[in-house]
Amino acid sequence: MAGEKLSEQVRYFRQFVAQKGWTITNEKEIAYGRQLTVSDGQASVPVALYATGKTLVQGKASALQATLKVWDQPAQVDTATIASQVTTSPATRPALNQSTVQTATLPQATGLSRIGSDESGKGDFYGPLVIAAVYVDQASEQQILQLGVRDSKKLTDKNILAMAGEIRLLCPYHLLCYLPETYNQLYQQLSNLNQLLALAHAEVIAEVARRTASPRAIVDQFGNEALVRQALAKTGCTLHLEQRYRAEEDTAVAAASILARAEFVRQLARISDEIGVDLPKGASNPDIIHRGRQIVQHYGEEKLRAVAKLHFKTTATILQK
Repeated sequence: MAGEKLSEQVRYFRQFVAQKGWTITNEKEIAYGRQLTVSDGQASVPVALYATGKTLVQGKASALQATLKVWDQPAQVDTATIASQVTTSPATRPALNQSTVQTATLPQATGLSRIGSDESGKGDFYGPLVIAAVYVDQASEQQILQLGVRDSKKLTDKNILAMAGEIRLLCPYHLLCYLPETYNQLYQQLSNLNQLLALAHAEVIAEVARRTASPRAIVDQFGNEALVRQALAKTGCTLHLEQRYRAEEDTAVAAASILARAEFVRQLARISDEIGVDLPKGASNPDIIHRGRQIVQHYGEEKLRAVAKLHFKTTATILQK
Protein backbone atom coordinates (compact mmCIF):
# COMPACT_ATOMS: atom_id res chain seq x y z
CA MET A 1 0.00 0.00 0.00
CA ALA A 2 2.84 2.43 0.91
CA GLY A 3 4.57 1.61 -2.38
CA GLU A 4 1.37 2.31 -4.32
CA LYS A 5 0.95 5.64 -2.55
CA LEU A 6 4.52 6.65 -3.38
CA SER A 7 4.10 5.64 -7.03
CA GLU A 8 0.93 7.71 -7.24
CA GLN A 9 2.65 10.71 -5.66
CA VAL A 10 5.60 10.44 -8.07
CA ARG A 11 3.20 10.19 -11.02
CA TYR A 12 1.35 13.36 -10.01
CA PHE A 13 4.64 15.14 -9.43
CA ARG A 14 5.88 14.20 -12.90
CA GLN A 15 2.65 15.57 -14.39
CA PHE A 16 3.11 18.83 -12.49
CA VAL A 17 6.72 19.20 -13.67
CA ALA A 18 5.69 18.51 -17.27
CA GLN A 19 2.86 21.07 -17.08
CA LYS A 20 5.34 23.71 -15.93
CA GLY A 21 7.72 22.93 -18.81
CA TRP A 22 10.51 21.90 -16.43
CA THR A 23 12.68 18.79 -16.63
CA ILE A 24 13.69 16.07 -14.18
CA THR A 25 17.48 15.82 -14.49
CA ASN A 26 18.11 13.11 -11.90
CA GLU A 27 16.11 10.52 -10.01
CA LYS A 28 17.12 8.06 -7.31
CA GLU A 29 15.70 5.93 -4.53
CA ILE A 30 16.17 7.14 -0.95
CA ALA A 31 15.17 5.68 2.40
CA TYR A 32 11.35 5.38 2.43
CA GLY A 33 10.96 7.37 -0.75
CA ARG A 34 12.33 8.79 -3.99
CA GLN A 35 14.31 11.92 -4.81
CA LEU A 36 13.85 13.79 -8.09
CA THR A 37 15.93 16.79 -9.15
CA VAL A 38 13.93 19.41 -11.05
CA SER A 39 15.44 22.04 -13.34
CA ASP A 40 13.85 25.08 -14.97
CA GLY A 41 17.00 25.81 -16.99
CA GLN A 42 18.35 28.22 -14.39
CA ALA A 43 18.07 26.48 -11.03
CA SER A 44 18.06 22.85 -9.91
CA VAL A 45 16.04 21.76 -6.89
CA PRO A 46 16.07 18.27 -5.29
CA VAL A 47 12.62 17.14 -4.15
CA ALA A 48 12.16 14.11 -1.88
CA LEU A 49 8.82 12.29 -2.03
CA TYR A 50 8.09 9.86 0.79
CA ALA A 51 5.73 6.90 1.05
CA THR A 52 4.03 8.67 3.96
CA GLY A 53 2.87 11.40 1.57
CA LYS A 54 5.38 13.94 2.88
CA THR A 55 7.26 16.15 0.40
CA LEU A 56 10.62 17.75 1.22
CA VAL A 57 11.87 20.52 -1.10
CA GLN A 58 15.61 21.14 -0.77
CA GLY A 59 18.26 23.28 -2.44
CA LYS A 60 19.02 26.99 -2.50
CA ALA A 61 16.32 29.66 -2.47
CA SER A 62 14.98 30.42 -5.95
CA ALA A 63 11.72 31.05 -7.80
CA LEU A 64 11.71 27.36 -8.75
CA GLN A 65 12.11 26.30 -5.13
CA ALA A 66 9.33 28.67 -4.01
CA THR A 67 6.90 27.21 -6.55
CA LEU A 68 7.81 23.64 -5.63
CA LYS A 69 7.27 24.40 -1.94
CA VAL A 70 3.58 25.14 -2.50
CA TRP A 71 3.05 22.14 -4.74
CA ASP A 72 0.27 19.94 -3.35
CA GLN A 73 -0.24 16.74 -5.29
CA PRO A 74 -2.30 16.10 -7.25
CA ALA A 75 -3.99 19.40 -8.04
CA GLN A 76 -1.29 22.02 -8.64
CA VAL A 77 -2.21 23.47 -12.01
CA ASP A 78 -1.25 26.34 -14.25
CA THR A 79 -3.45 28.43 -16.50
CA ALA A 80 -6.25 26.39 -18.10
CA THR A 81 -4.76 23.00 -17.22
CA ILE A 82 -6.89 19.87 -16.84
CA ALA A 83 -6.59 17.75 -13.71
CA SER A 84 -9.00 14.86 -13.23
CA GLN A 85 -8.48 11.62 -11.38
CA VAL A 86 -10.28 8.95 -9.37
CA THR A 87 -7.80 6.70 -7.59
CA THR A 88 -9.45 5.03 -4.60
CA SER A 89 -12.74 3.49 -3.63
CA PRO A 90 -14.91 5.89 -1.61
CA ALA A 91 -15.14 3.27 1.14
CA THR A 92 -11.38 3.51 1.76
CA ARG A 93 -11.26 7.27 2.30
CA PRO A 94 -11.22 8.48 5.93
CA ALA A 95 -13.46 11.29 7.10
CA LEU A 96 -11.85 14.51 8.30
CA ASN A 97 -11.96 15.40 11.97
CA GLN A 98 -15.27 17.24 12.19
CA SER A 99 -14.08 19.28 15.17
CA THR A 100 -11.84 21.26 12.79
CA VAL A 101 -14.74 22.43 10.64
CA GLN A 102 -16.55 25.68 11.33
CA THR A 103 -20.24 25.32 12.11
CA ALA A 104 -22.44 25.68 9.03
CA THR A 105 -25.40 23.93 7.48
CA LEU A 106 -24.38 20.84 5.51
CA PRO A 107 -25.77 20.35 2.00
CA GLN A 108 -28.55 17.80 1.68
CA ALA A 109 -27.96 14.58 -0.27
CA THR A 110 -30.09 14.15 -3.38
CA GLY A 111 -28.72 10.84 -4.67
CA LEU A 112 -28.63 12.26 -8.22
CA SER A 113 -25.60 11.99 -10.48
CA ARG A 114 -24.62 15.52 -11.43
CA ILE A 115 -21.88 18.06 -12.01
CA GLY A 116 -21.50 21.15 -9.85
CA SER A 117 -19.34 24.14 -10.79
CA ASP A 118 -18.20 27.20 -8.90
CA GLU A 119 -15.47 29.81 -9.00
CA SER A 120 -13.10 31.52 -6.60
CA GLY A 121 -11.12 34.73 -6.83
CA LYS A 122 -13.53 36.91 -8.82
CA GLY A 123 -13.92 39.25 -5.84
CA ASP A 124 -10.24 39.20 -4.87
CA PHE A 125 -8.00 41.96 -6.20
CA TYR A 126 -4.86 39.83 -5.97
CA GLY A 127 -4.46 36.32 -7.29
CA PRO A 128 -6.09 34.24 -10.02
CA LEU A 129 -9.62 33.44 -11.04
CA VAL A 130 -10.24 29.72 -10.56
CA ILE A 131 -13.24 27.76 -11.89
CA ALA A 132 -13.86 24.13 -10.95
CA ALA A 133 -16.42 21.49 -11.86
CA VAL A 134 -16.93 18.30 -9.84
CA TYR A 135 -18.99 15.20 -10.64
CA VAL A 136 -20.75 13.37 -7.82
CA ASP A 137 -22.96 10.29 -7.80
CA GLN A 138 -24.90 8.66 -4.98
CA ALA A 139 -21.86 6.88 -3.50
CA SER A 140 -19.38 9.76 -3.68
CA GLU A 141 -21.96 12.24 -2.40
CA GLN A 142 -22.23 10.34 0.88
CA GLN A 143 -18.44 10.31 1.26
CA ILE A 144 -18.23 14.02 0.49
CA LEU A 145 -20.86 14.83 3.09
CA GLN A 146 -18.92 12.79 5.66
CA LEU A 147 -15.95 15.07 5.05
CA GLY A 148 -18.05 18.02 6.20
CA VAL A 149 -18.11 19.63 2.76
CA ARG A 150 -20.05 22.87 2.49
CA ASP A 151 -19.68 26.29 0.85
CA SER A 152 -15.97 27.18 0.98
CA LYS A 153 -16.81 30.62 2.41
CA LYS A 154 -17.84 28.81 5.61
CA LEU A 155 -14.48 27.04 6.01
CA THR A 156 -10.95 28.01 7.01
CA ASP A 157 -8.15 27.83 4.44
CA LYS A 158 -6.59 24.93 6.36
CA ASN A 159 -9.79 22.90 6.17
CA ILE A 160 -10.32 23.82 2.53
CA LEU A 161 -6.87 22.54 1.55
CA ALA A 162 -7.41 19.29 3.45
CA MET A 163 -10.88 18.69 2.03
CA ALA A 164 -9.72 19.49 -1.50
CA GLY A 165 -7.23 16.65 -1.34
CA GLU A 166 -9.98 14.21 -0.36
CA ILE A 167 -12.40 15.46 -3.02
CA ARG A 168 -9.78 15.07 -5.74
CA LEU A 169 -9.41 11.41 -4.81
CA LEU A 170 -13.15 10.79 -4.67
CA CYS A 171 -14.51 12.62 -7.70
CA PRO A 172 -13.74 13.34 -11.35
CA TYR A 173 -13.15 17.07 -11.76
CA HIS A 174 -11.81 19.71 -14.09
CA LEU A 175 -10.22 22.96 -13.02
CA LEU A 176 -9.18 26.16 -14.79
CA CYS A 177 -6.82 28.64 -13.18
CA TYR A 178 -6.47 32.00 -14.90
CA LEU A 179 -3.38 33.57 -13.40
CA PRO A 180 -3.57 37.39 -13.24
CA GLU A 181 -1.66 38.05 -16.46
CA THR A 182 -3.90 35.69 -18.44
CA TYR A 183 -7.00 36.95 -16.62
CA ASN A 184 -6.18 40.55 -17.55
CA GLN A 185 -5.70 39.59 -21.21
CA LEU A 186 -9.05 37.78 -21.30
CA TYR A 187 -10.86 40.60 -19.56
CA GLN A 188 -9.38 43.10 -22.00
CA GLN A 189 -10.66 40.99 -24.91
CA LEU A 190 -14.15 40.39 -23.50
CA SER A 191 -14.66 43.54 -21.37
CA ASN A 192 -17.27 41.60 -19.40
CA LEU A 193 -16.61 39.47 -16.33
CA ASN A 194 -19.87 37.53 -16.63
CA GLN A 195 -19.03 36.52 -20.18
CA LEU A 196 -15.59 35.36 -19.06
CA LEU A 197 -17.17 33.35 -16.24
CA ALA A 198 -19.75 31.81 -18.57
CA LEU A 199 -17.07 30.59 -20.98
CA ALA A 200 -15.00 29.14 -18.14
CA HIS A 201 -17.94 27.39 -16.45
CA ALA A 202 -19.00 25.94 -19.80
CA GLU A 203 -15.50 24.61 -20.44
CA VAL A 204 -15.09 22.85 -17.09
CA ILE A 205 -18.62 21.43 -17.18
CA ALA A 206 -18.21 20.14 -20.74
CA GLU A 207 -14.92 18.44 -19.89
CA VAL A 208 -16.33 16.64 -16.84
CA ALA A 209 -19.46 15.71 -18.80
CA ARG A 210 -17.29 14.21 -21.52
CA ARG A 211 -15.50 12.04 -18.97
CA THR A 212 -18.54 10.99 -16.96
CA ALA A 213 -21.60 11.26 -19.24
CA SER A 214 -23.34 13.18 -16.45
CA PRO A 215 -26.99 13.95 -17.32
CA ARG A 216 -27.10 17.30 -15.52
CA ALA A 217 -25.09 20.20 -14.09
CA ILE A 218 -25.75 22.86 -11.46
CA VAL A 219 -24.19 26.32 -11.49
CA ASP A 220 -24.54 29.23 -9.10
CA GLN A 221 -26.38 31.91 -11.10
CA PHE A 222 -24.18 34.99 -11.51
CA GLY A 223 -25.84 36.82 -14.41
CA ASN A 224 -28.01 36.32 -17.46
CA GLU A 225 -28.81 32.59 -17.64
CA ALA A 226 -28.41 32.66 -21.43
CA LEU A 227 -24.67 33.33 -21.12
CA VAL A 228 -23.77 29.92 -19.70
CA ARG A 229 -26.35 28.09 -21.82
CA GLN A 230 -24.99 29.60 -25.04
CA ALA A 231 -21.38 28.99 -24.04
CA LEU A 232 -22.17 25.38 -23.14
CA ALA A 233 -24.02 24.83 -26.41
CA LYS A 234 -20.93 25.93 -28.33
CA THR A 235 -18.96 23.10 -26.69
CA GLY A 236 -21.46 20.56 -28.01
CA CYS A 237 -22.48 19.56 -24.49
CA THR A 238 -26.21 18.77 -24.26
CA LEU A 239 -26.74 17.92 -20.59
CA HIS A 240 -29.52 19.53 -18.54
CA LEU A 241 -28.22 22.77 -17.02
CA GLU A 242 -29.69 24.25 -13.86
CA GLN A 243 -28.69 27.74 -12.73
CA ARG A 244 -29.86 28.92 -9.35
CA TYR A 245 -28.99 31.32 -6.58
CA ARG A 246 -27.28 29.84 -3.49
CA ALA A 247 -26.30 26.80 -5.55
CA GLU A 248 -23.47 26.17 -3.08
CA GLU A 249 -26.13 24.50 -0.92
CA ASP A 250 -25.82 21.58 -3.35
CA THR A 251 -23.12 19.01 -2.52
CA ALA A 252 -21.56 19.01 -6.00
CA VAL A 253 -21.35 22.81 -6.14
CA ALA A 254 -19.97 22.97 -2.59
CA ALA A 255 -17.27 20.46 -3.57
CA ALA A 256 -16.41 22.55 -6.63
CA SER A 257 -16.21 25.70 -4.49
CA ILE A 258 -13.69 23.97 -2.23
CA LEU A 259 -11.48 22.83 -5.13
CA ALA A 260 -11.57 26.31 -6.65
CA ARG A 261 -10.78 28.05 -3.37
CA ALA A 262 -7.98 25.63 -2.52
CA GLU A 263 -6.28 26.36 -5.83
CA PHE A 264 -6.78 30.10 -5.32
CA VAL A 265 -5.16 29.90 -1.87
CA ARG A 266 -2.20 27.91 -3.23
CA GLN A 267 -1.61 30.22 -6.16
CA LEU A 268 -1.90 33.37 -4.04
CA ALA A 269 0.71 31.91 -1.67
CA ARG A 270 2.99 31.07 -4.59
CA ILE A 271 2.72 34.57 -6.07
CA SER A 272 3.35 36.11 -2.64
CA ASP A 273 6.50 34.01 -2.23
CA GLU A 274 7.76 34.90 -5.69
CA ILE A 275 7.55 38.67 -5.16
CA GLY A 276 8.31 38.69 -1.43
CA VAL A 277 5.07 40.49 -0.55
CA ASP A 278 2.24 38.92 1.46
CA LEU A 279 -0.78 39.57 -0.77
CA PRO A 280 -4.10 40.00 1.12
CA LYS A 281 -7.29 38.25 0.06
CA GLY A 282 -10.49 40.12 -0.77
CA ALA A 283 -11.00 43.60 -2.18
CA SER A 284 -11.58 45.77 0.90
CA ASN A 285 -8.65 44.82 3.13
CA PRO A 286 -6.87 48.09 4.04
CA ASP A 287 -3.50 46.44 3.35
CA ILE A 288 -4.35 45.95 -0.33
CA ILE A 289 -3.45 49.52 -1.31
CA HIS A 290 -0.29 49.55 0.80
CA ARG A 291 0.96 46.24 -0.62
CA GLY A 292 0.14 47.35 -4.16
CA ARG A 293 2.22 50.49 -3.76
CA GLN A 294 5.05 48.38 -2.35
CA ILE A 295 4.97 46.27 -5.49
CA VAL A 296 4.95 49.30 -7.78
CA GLN A 297 7.84 50.87 -5.86
CA HIS A 298 10.01 47.75 -6.04
CA TYR A 299 9.05 46.30 -9.42
CA GLY A 300 7.28 49.04 -11.38
CA GLU A 301 3.65 49.46 -12.45
CA GLU A 302 3.80 46.61 -14.97
CA LYS A 303 4.25 44.07 -12.16
CA LEU A 304 0.66 44.66 -11.04
CA ARG A 305 -0.46 42.92 -14.24
CA ALA A 306 1.13 39.70 -13.00
CA VAL A 307 -0.36 39.76 -9.50
CA ALA A 308 -3.70 41.62 -9.63
CA LYS A 309 -6.93 42.08 -11.58
CA LEU A 310 -6.38 45.45 -13.19
CA HIS A 311 -10.01 46.37 -13.94
CA PHE A 312 -10.71 46.77 -10.20
CA LYS A 313 -10.96 50.43 -9.15
CA THR A 314 -8.26 49.58 -6.61
CA THR A 315 -5.67 49.76 -9.40
CA ALA A 316 -6.28 53.48 -9.98
CA THR A 317 -6.03 54.15 -6.24
CA ILE A 318 -2.70 52.33 -6.02
CA LEU A 319 -1.30 54.27 -8.98
CA GLN A 320 -2.40 57.69 -7.70
CA LYS A 321 0.60 59.95 -7.21
